Amino acid sequence: MRECLVIYVDAALDKNGRAGCGLAVFVRGRAVYTESFGFVHEGGSAQLEAQVCAAALELAAARWPFHRVVVRTDCAPVVRSRFPASETFRDAVFEVRARTRRGHRVVRYVSRKANPAHELAREGLKTWVKQAIRVAA
Repeated sequence: MRECLVIYVDAALDKNGRAGCGLAVFVRGRAVYTESFGFVHEGGSAQLEAQVCAAALELAAARWPFHRVVVRTDCAPVVRSRFPASETFRDAVFEVRARTRRGHRVVRYVSRKANPAHELAREGLKTWVKQAIRVAA
């Protein structure tokens, strides 16, 4: 088994349903992959964060299948929620839990200040808003 990958994830959601996501993958404290992107999202912010965590686990399984993985998010409800309130959030959290059990991958909480994906998510949202303005013009 190779060294551990640490994937930081974050999502930013504005009041118009536009979302930005950021991923930052580290090995031994060095960034090996970063990405930010934007899209339209109709659910809540915790649901979005849970979906981003699940996508990060899927990315890790596809690109780095032999690495142990820790996903770090600054969304406490994703990590700590025993009984998610809404059905869509519950489905997203259960998907994250199923992926962690199957792949022995872990999802942990990290503070927003210590999350390098926070700025990437904000950049993804800004990029999406700028693209939407250009398309409308």
